[in-house]
Amino acid sequence: MLNNKNKDLIFKAAILTQLKKKLLISNIKFNDKLNRGQVLIKMYYSGICGSQIGEINGVKGKDNFLPHLLGHEGTGIIINKNKYVKKFKIGDRVILHWQKGEGYDSCCPTYFKGKKKINAGKVTTFNEFAVVSENRITRMPKGISEKQAVIFGCALTTGFGAVVYDAKVKKKKSILIFGAGGIGMSLIQILSLMKPKKIIIVDSNINKKKIIKKFKQKDFVLFKNNDLIKLKEKILNKNKGNCFDYVFDTTGNGRIIELGLDLMLKKSKLILLGVQNFKEKISFNTLQVVLGKKIIGSTGGNVNPTKDIPLIYKLIKKNNINLNNFYNKIFKLSEINKAIKYMSQKKSYGRILIKF
Repeated sequence: MLNNKNKDLIFKAAILTQLKKKLLISNIKFNDKLNRGQVLIKMYYSGICGSQIGEINGVKGKDNFLPHLLGHEGTGIIINKNKYVKKFKIGDRVILHWQKGEGYDSCCPTYFKGKKKINAGKVTTFNEFAVVSENRITRMPKGISEKQAVIFGCALTTGFGAVVYDAKVKKKKSILIFGAGGIGMSLIQILSLMKPKKIIIVDSNINKKKIIKKFKQKDFVLFKNNDLIKLKEKILNKNKGNCFDYVFDTTGNGRIIELGLDLMLKKSKLILLGVQNFKEKISFNTLQVVLGKKIIGSTGGNVNPTKDIPLIYKLIKKNNINLNNFYNKIFKLSEINKAIKYMSQKKSYGRILIKF
């Protein structure tokens, strides 16, 4: 709500105050002054990405910006903008994304809880309203709903970019995917369009089998009891004893990454998309790389959301991919800690959404 007396915008947000603790749901305020390149957005939906779970758990180490807001994929409507923002107008429905698109790269906004400063990046989505940099939003394509568009903010663009730009996947190849979360699901859909010889998906959540079936995939391998020897046997059996042309890791698990290298053909590619814990290391013989194996790090698929989101939507529409299949359960902002627990306990099989 807008306090007309002092022009502060007061709204609810989920705040990370301490690592490995529940998010604090509280009112915060913004002073209604938008800097160059900033737009004010009323949120429709936010996705919860595995990156936020990692951020809460401190997988990257010490967090120097506490307390701060979270979230980097969502949808909303522009309700105000700085006068120098020319690419968008008030009333535009937009997708919020963390990858840089076209437009001005603004400074980060500052919010307050009482007199205490609450930090935020150039895009956040775990809040009823968001001050966002112009280059972190893209207009929603016509014909798509606010709910369906959320996955374009991170998972679908990352999956597309990893396949098309980073790995440059060729047709009729064998593919192994570790992790069937948002990015893993996106990889499955994009790779399916490449007419692969085989796609095998590995996940530790048995519920993910539901989403695999929705995506018309049958080769699912359950990773349980941390038994990598048995896992390797299962994967090879699924692929008739053969190794793979492309291996995609979305888990960030060091042991899984090592296994992925072991399951690659001599001249093949390993694409790393997961965030590894800062304390963890991996070990492998560099001769594998010398002899032709390639390790590629993918940062959001190296996409340009401004250009690639319309392109991906056309691809989705042309191939009759049901975007509703990506989503599992919807929570309110007040239930966000419940939603995070639901994800952490591996009950979900699709993207979890927060509806405002």
